[in-house]
Amino acid sequence: MKHQILFIEGLPGSGKTTYARKLKKYYESKGIRVVQFSEGDLHPIDLAWCSVMNKEELDRILLKYPELKDEILRLTKKEEDKYITAYTRVSHESVSQAFYDEMKSHEIYRTKDIETFLEAHIKRYEYFSKNYDQDTLYIFECIFLQNHITELILNYNLQKEDVIAYFKRLIKPLIDMHPMIFYIYQTDISHIFNKTIEERRTNEPDKYRDWIDEVVIYLESTTHAKSLDFLGKEGMLRFGHYRQSLEQKVMKKLGIDYEVFELDRDYDKVFEKMKNIEI
Repeated sequence: MKHQILFIEGLPGSGKTTYARKLKKYYESKGIRVVQFSEGDLHPIDLAWCSVMNKEELDRILLKYPELKDEILRLTKKEEDKYITAYTRVSHESVSQAFYDEMKSHEIYRTKDIETFLEAHIKRYEYFSKNYDQDTLYIFECIFLQNHITELILNYNLQKEDVIAYFKRLIKPLIDMHPMIFYIYQTDISHIFNKTIEERRTNEPDKYRDWIDEVVIYLESTTHAKSLDFLGKEGMLRFGHYRQSLEQKVMKKLGIDYEVFELDRDYDKVFEKMKNIEI
């Protein structure tokens, strides 16, 4: 086993989570020990969909939502003087959109300082690089390119060379783990985008927003989506094309291994190709 980290990347609807789970089972069948984390988990290197609070802030949340206390604490871990909660994993009959919105306001992704954002992640990367299991393959989906590049474009409007420089700093602590990227390249972004909208409709519209509504709200909240013409459903589609193109350029400059798998509409064909890559 040459690589100890496998990043699964691609636009929404690429099947990243499904591929990560299927690859875990496949590699385990070959005798490889695998640990897989999804976006929004209590993640060893990522902070997406996790709130970061001090004790006073956490105590206030626990008092405000007493019926969720056990669930919140189950999904919270302390790191130094901060409490990290995988809040989207909170499951309870009384959980509401208002709870999720309040927890979201405590994400590191709400910061407006790019150096603070980058350093928070580099610190986690450095810690992980010193504390991982050398006999394990770690599969991380969507948390390297997708989450960071979205911030770099929409909130900081970084140009290509600055984006590349950012990712070189970010990946540096993990280089000795020989990370690899499996990138799912969508050949028909519009079709998969509309398919994803329908697949991610909520079953409880009176309690929760649809995925596409969350996306639109997020775009409206960013600093540069309007000036870049990335607002609304059509803006999200334009952003997808721009992002996918930029991510190809970034991968080529990082000095790490990567494989690009073209996805038309046959997800199984892509998985068969993934299985043929020596990890």
